[in-house]
Amino acid sequence: MSASKNYIPTDGYTEIVKPGEMGIAKLHFGILNLTPQATFFDHSDDTEVALIALGGHCTLLVGHNGNKANGILGERSDVFDGEACIGYIPHHTTYEVLAGEIGVEIAVCKVPSHSESAAAILDAGKSIGENETHLRIWENALSDGIGDARRMPTRGEAICLQRFLEGEGSAIFEITRTENERLASSSYCEETVRVRLSNNDVLAIPEQHNIVSLTSEGVGYQLWMQVAT
Repeated sequence: MSASKNYIPTDGYTEIVKPGEMGIAKLHFGILNLTPQATFFDHSDDTEVALIALGGHCTLLVGHNGNKANGILGERSDVFDGEACIGYIPHHTTYEVLAGEIGVEIAVCKVPSHSESAAAILDAGKSIGENETHLRIWENALSDGIGDARRMPTRGEAICLQRFLEGEGSAIFEITRTENERLASSSYCEETVRVRLSNNDVLAIPEQHNIVSLTSEGVGYQLWMQVAT
């Protein structure tokens, strides 16, 4: 069933969710925190990687034979200051992050892929073509009251990072899991649970789960990642 855990900000890369945990089969999710002028180097291996700048900025160097992209990633001070810049790294490609003078915080999402897509570094608010990635990335802004459940993922595994302005607030999800019981009537069995998220909580939603409602207390932000179907 859907589950959550809390992320405690830490220098360097923190892996938060990986396949085989919290009902997730494909997605990897973590957060990279770099102090000013610090660097981080990695290889995408058998996954494609999306780097979502949460705050600060960096130089991103992506290199794989002729498939390269170099540029600045990040244009906001935090998640409440405009839209995200996103970098996409294909499978079996190296990438290096060089933090700027104020440091950088980046959400790192990975999914298994052997697609021959091009590396890309997008400006704030820009999106990549749906045929060019196996990931779907989007952001939600929440205010007190009813959240926009229409923008929630359905029937496909997903991960959500929840934040609140000044760290105060909560978001309450009602989530159903539908299973086809092989009965003579071919009926479906639904189980509903309530999950409460606080600041820096990460929610994992396995396949065949559906968010039916969302209420929010406080000014909030959500970063959503889902496997493309």
